[in-house]
Amino acid sequence: MNERRIDPERDPVYAAAAEWLSRLRQPRLTLEETLAWQQWMSQAPHNRQAFLELEELWDKFDSLATPQLVAPEALGSDNYDGSIPVSDWVTHSHSVRPPDTWRWLHAAILLIALTCLAVGPLFAPTIIANLSGGKSFETAIGENASLRLADGSRVRLGGHTRLEVLLGPRLRRIDLLSGEAYFEVAKDRARPFLVRAGTATVTAVGTEFNVRRSDDRVVVSVLEGRVLVQPLTPVAPLSWLPTSKALGSPAPVSAGERTTINRGGVESTQVVGDAAGAVAWQDGRLAFEAEPLRYVLQDVNRYTKKPIVMADSRIGDLRVTGTITETNIVGWVNSLQAAFGVHADIQTDRIVLHWN
Repeated sequence: MNERRIDPERDPVYAAAAEWLSRLRQPRLTLEETLAWQQWMSQAPHNRQAFLELEELWDKFDSLATPQLVAPEALGSDNYDGSIPVSDWVTHSHSVRPPDTWRWLHAAILLIALTCLAVGPLFAPTIIANLSGGKSFETAIGENASLRLADGSRVRLGGHTRLEVLLGPRLRRIDLLSGEAYFEVAKDRARPFLVRAGTATVTAVGTEFNVRRSDDRVVVSVLEGRVLVQPLTPVAPLSWLPTSKALGSPAPVSAGERTTINRGGVESTQVVGDAAGAVAWQDGRLAFEAEPLRYVLQDVNRYTKKPIVMADSRIGDLRVTGTITETNIVGWVNSLQAAFGVHADIQTDRIVLHWN
């Protein structure tokens, strides 16, 4: 079956992509606008494809020398306003006066880019900002690490954590594939900072927050500033942008607050008594407050070579509050017997939890 040929000059999706590309370059871009763009990108594969193609062409235009500006009197006599395809205007010479010089220039460049897509690439396929891949970083079990990004942001990785970094000219992205990380984001309002972790996307400009990812749950704790947390339907790993629709409305999370995201959306958002507890892992302590044991074990197992498993999945429903030190994990496991009646069978290669 032959695929339908798309005419970028007349396709409304490419027109919308051009509008988003223009908006994302504005210095006063808001977090809400960035989130709306993400949602538009997730609505259909064609949306994402159109935007990335236009972005690549725009980057290639940026690599060219800036042309000499046209004299105001010459520009005033030009009647192209960017409302129709360039090819149609050239053919029919519509007489419409441009309302705004900057808007005219923006529209002209974008529509020329659309024309390039219709007839083929103008330049060699050198990608200035590669949005399809990035650098990966990983820590071993029990190992914490600190990473300084090129934009000045700092990322601290917890034990057994893996993430991918992608810094583009208009957007900074982190994909937290597993584990936990703390982000100190350098302020750059023109380039929002996005962290993708499982079924959640966290958007920030300049702030400090912690993201902890479990199998089906993400916990975001904010220590400074404000972020927007958007719950998403499950997607494939390494997907930079959501490939399915968002779940509900984005949740604003401010300093001193914590929000939990699961497969159903926002599980809870609450004020925490000690926000610093979210980053106690940097000092060798894991702090939990009424946390289901199944998620506690996932975190603890990132710091012990002898994994702790449950013989009965119902044990995972127990709620745990307290602090666990990395140097006394076995002692904490033994304390579960007194607190919950759970027996720890310490074997050569693992620890198995049973009901007494």
